[in-house]
Amino acid sequence: MKQFAIKSEGETPSLLELLKETEGGYYVRIVHHHEDWEDVKEDFMSRDLFDTCLRTGYIAELSA
Repeated sequence: MKQFAIKSEGETPSLLELLKETEGGYYVRIVHHHEDWEDVKEDFMSRDLFDTCLRTGYIAELSA
């Protein structure tokens, strides 16, 4: 499973994890880290939106 850092202002970056790839895009899990808790959401992201986020630097792949 690939993980990506989401550009944010906090010290700990939020994470985007690819769960499943389909023809139209990706099912993703987004984890926002807060001081005392985590906000976890799962959603679908179109391939175009994912590519735009990657190209503009809004998300960056984390090393394995």
